[in-house]
Amino acid sequence: MQSVVDDWIESYKQDRDIALLDLINFFIQCSGCRGTVRIEMFRNMQNAEIIRKRTEEFDEDSGDYPLTMPGPQWKKFCSNVCEFIGVLIQQCQYSIIYDEYMVDTVISLLTGLSDSQVRAFRHTSTLAAMKLMTALVNVALNLSIHQDNTQRQYEAERNKMIGKRANERLELLLQKRKEFQENQDEIENMMNSIFKGIFVHRYSDAIAEIRAICIEEIGVWMKRYSDAFLNESYLKYVGWTLHDRQGEVRLKCLKALQSLYTNRELFPKLELFTNRFKDRIVSMTLDKEYDVAVEAI
Repeated sequence: MQSVVDDWIESYKQDRDIALLDLINFFIQCSGCRGTVRIEMFRNMQNAEIIRKRTEEFDEDSGDYPLTMPGPQWKKFCSNVCEFIGVLIQQCQYSIIYDEYMVDTVISLLTGLSDSQVRAFRHTSTLAAMKLMTALVNVALNLSIHQDNTQRQYEAERNKMIGKRANERLELLLQKRKEFQENQDEIENMMNSIFKGIFVHRYSDAIAEIRAICIEEIGVWMKRYSDAFLNESYLKYVGWTLHDRQGEVRLKCLKALQSLYTNRELFPKLELFTNRFKDRIVSMTLDKEYDVAVEAI
């Protein structure tokens, strides 16, 4: 996977439009669509128009598409798609990610696809977008740690140093901290675009698998980067989904919460949520779905 991503990055450095076109066609073909986006379409058409054209060519009669196909090879395919997105962002996190083109183009395409009437487009793009968000959360967390470390270094240096060289060192640390903050702001804008443009609409999608993907990933964000995500603004979506009509989605909610409640340090941040939703969680110990009832206990 590493070499695939490295090759793509090299291609992006040579011609970013051609490389992005490959990425766009990758997402469209992962949905089971046989049509491709051509370079002139990419350069001259809006995303909505491109998606409309691909939708017209899409054969939904078969009902199946890669994410719903049975068998181990399709499960492996799904896992490879998710891994690819994670490795791509990890490899781009020190340069390309901030060029205001690559990630913006991908988010824009996935947002358009996630609003499609075609279930295969909606399902595949939501999975890709949620995994993209998780990868960006990892980048944001690293930046936050770097910022804190730089701040500590700055304060330590300021307390012990005097003279011209001290000022140069402090200037350098200030500049470093400023860069981390600017990068953090950019990543937060990207995450906001995905959250408001995709998550908020798809966590209540008509398709249970799509709702389940959203809830599983928000659980990951809250656990991994609790300072940013473990608050009422995000927890409420898990709370509301405890009432989902499908057992598999209710189960994802409980599993997300279980991984948070196992960390005692997070208890204070969960207090308000617990008071608000504890009656619902207790009632789920009698859930008609056995797995849900067991998880609730």
